[in-house]
Amino acid sequence: MKKTLLALSAGLAIAATAWSESGIVFFSDDVPRYRNFAAGIFGTNQYGIGGWSDYAAATLGGGLSLEYTTPLRLPGNTDLGASLHLDYAHIFPKSGSTLRRGDDLDFYAGLWLRLPFTAWGQRLALQPELGWGAALHNADGQNGSPAAGWYADQTVTFAPALRWIPRRLDTVEIEFSPLYTLAPEKEHALNQLGVRLGAAWHFASMIQERRARKEAARQAAIAEQQRLERERQEEEAKRLREEEEAKRRAMEEAANEAERQRLAEELRRAEEERRAAEEEAARIAEEERLKAEAEAARIAAEEARRAEIASWGRPELSVTVTGGDRFTPDGDGLDDKVSFAVGIRYVEEEPESWQVVITDPKGNHFRTIKGRGALPEAIDWDGTSDGGETVFSRNTYTAEITVVPSRTDRTRSGAKTATAKVQITTGTLLQTIIPEHEWKIVVNTINFDADKATFDTLTSEQMAEVEATLDDVAAQIQAHPGSSVVVQGYANNVSGSEREQMEELLPLSQLRAETVATELVSRGIDTEIISAEGKGGENPIASRRDKANWWKNRRIEFIIKK
Repeated sequence: MKKTLLALSAGLAIAATAWSESGIVFFSDDVPRYRNFAAGIFGTNQYGIGGWSDYAAATLGGGLSLEYTTPLRLPGNTDLGASLHLDYAHIFPKSGSTLRRGDDLDFYAGLWLRLPFTAWGQRLALQPELGWGAALHNADGQNGSPAAGWYADQTVTFAPALRWIPRRLDTVEIEFSPLYTLAPEKEHALNQLGVRLGAAWHFASMIQERRARKEAARQAAIAEQQRLERERQEEEAKRLREEEEAKRRAMEEAANEAERQRLAEELRRAEEERRAAEEEAARIAEEERLKAEAEAARIAAEEARRAEIASWGRPELSVTVTGGDRFTPDGDGLDDKVSFAVGIRYVEEEPESWQVVITDPKGNHFRTIKGRGALPEAIDWDGTSDGGETVFSRNTYTAEITVVPSRTDRTRSGAKTATAKVQITTGTLLQTIIPEHEWKIVVNTINFDADKATFDTLTSEQMAEVEATLDDVAAQIQAHPGSSVVVQGYANNVSGSEREQMEELLPLSQLRAETVATELVSRGIDTEIISAEGKGGENPIASRRDKANWWKNRRIEFIIKK
């Protein structure tokens, strides 16, 4: 094995030396690299092999292609890309076969790897491509069948193409490639082997080069204009200096004092004119410089903005909630609303639409707030549902904010929406029934043992919630001295029968109301002002058809009267 490896290494070294001496340079930087898209045309000539050779003598066709070169920077000046091909070929039946006529229409996508090299001064690239797609065959009499017409199939192609890039046409490639095509049908496979000749035009690269040449020509024109302006100013300054010198000599030669004074005045005016001309020239030059700097800054800012946008990911939401930790929308002017301040990052334009969907503690839909266009500074919620129902005390509601970005941002990022969720915790709501005289507190966070009025089997978390609820209710009652309190226990009538109401729900709800009243007395409420009532399944909040909201019927209500 060791001797074999040494022999193989020596052979590769000798081959590389031979290629180098023969003028072949692999992975050459002299071969152009392309980006983005290219369009092409090609012609094909193939011959059937295997079982297909019994029917088809040859096919002759041509088609169109669209290539895309990825921006990946691979080692050795190589590139990776993809392509789409639309190929039509006419089938020439083999003499004496049952195939009378035939046509192929193929549409397939391919992946290719580009390996550049130069050979004897020519720029070349080896570009093997593997494609897969769909084919439409039109065969009359294939395999001895009398049927005729079009039928669909899939096709696999392999083309180890060789491309030549003429030195005077950097954006055009001439292609020659062996071509193998396989169409696996239900009972047999169509195998063909032939050649493909074509050309690819890298129009995207040509457009980029033209833009670059146009910008360079514009900058050269600006520089030439500035140079001519400087030369004109220098000539003007030279002319003024010569005039000044002539006037000076004339003044020296003049013997008459008056003439000398006149010449001195003219010299003064000429000096002022010269200074004015120099100042005007300097002003014009400064304006041109500032304009050029401003234009360059604008172009740089645009390029930086495009680069920043290109680095963006999916749109992201940030949500700030005000009033969502002890939310009590009971009309007392304190914590009566929740405000959502929603921000969105990584977008170029205003959103298309937005909405806030609020669900109750059981995950049921409660309220929807929505709008179109730009997000408002704040989205307010007053605690009511779409049907006007108020939130329950001491519960957690979930708000899901969904923003639909503009078409531009959806296309750029591939994200249809941006979402965020926040939770809103309600406090103890003191609902006013008669202003200054009667109030009501409704809670569903006082849990009991199953079918009992005790707390023996509750977890520590459940018991802590019960005690916190009773403490809040006791504080509300104590804040209204001179009031009486009725504790009303409610249950959900599952069967809807009178027997369940009378024999099960009324006795159990009475015991639970009495237990709650006892707990309030232990928290300092006078036993003389408190009473208990068992209501069973009376006054349901959720109807019998609304099973998802039956949990609202299992509640304790405190009626405070003054």
